[in-house]
Amino acid sequence: MAALETAPHPVPRTNRARTARRPKPQDMARTAVFAAALVMFFIPLVASAAFGFTLPGQGFTLEPLTDALAGTDFAAQLSTTLELAVLSTLGSLVLLVPTLLFLHLKAPKMLRLTEWLSVVPYVVPAIALVGGANLFFRNVAPGFLVSTYSLVPFYMVLTLPLVYRSLDAGIRALDVQTLFAASASLGAKPRQTMLHVVLPNMRAALLGSALLSCAMVLGEYALASLLLHSTFPVFMVQVGMSQPRAAAALSFLTILATWLLLASLSTVTARRGTKKSTMKGGSR
Repeated sequence: MAALETAPHPVPRTNRARTARRPKPQDMARTAVFAAALVMFFIPLVASAAFGFTLPGQGFTLEPLTDALAGTDFAAQLSTTLELAVLSTLGSLVLLVPTLLFLHLKAPKMLRLTEWLSVVPYVVPAIALVGGANLFFRNVAPGFLVSTYSLVPFYMVLTLPLVYRSLDAGIRALDVQTLFAASASLGAKPRQTMLHVVLPNMRAALLGSALLSCAMVLGEYALASLLLHSTFPVFMVQVGMSQPRAAAALSFLTILATWLLLASLSTVTARRGTKKSTMKGGSR
């Protein structure tokens, strides 16, 4: 009887439901920050799209864009910029992936120094970089800066901080020393280990660094204009001087294409992670 009398009364289900449904302060703050970020990002995009694809009294129209592109070398400038983006990305990956693997395997104490050196492009202004390179190549190779492909090494330097950190994070997520040791014990050479073991596991980092490099090259204006080369960002600035609506439309389309690349990267990475987890679960 005493046990029955001292037993606590059960909490009604309605009170439990109210307690569970009551939002926490942390969730409310997170939701507010996310909503404010969406507003800050999407309002300028919507405003630029509305300004670029409309005309007073006509509503939605592509006339500003078609008028700006008519009789220009837009296709050639866009293809040149895409080619420069691909070459700069490939050059950065070919240069940094073996270098970072060597540092992680043979000289891990040098990583702090190389990480500090990778930030130098953010410190040196573009005009100082171009001025110094102009003085150097004027005496060594006068015709180098005339070619459009001379922008490739400049873009590699400009994208170095982002590509370096993306690849370094991907390598740190792997135990490369254990991978190379295990592969060597099975008779694999270092080149085979790098191609068939390390690089497939770095696919997400490689895709992320490539996307960051391409996005930065597609929007770079200072270096190309200082070196007097005609690229897509230079074309956008020139169009904006006389036709601001067309420039706003082109900017919106460029941002939309970059977001689509980001979405595709996220989809590929998510599918790869799901496939890995499924294979691990099946093997168990």
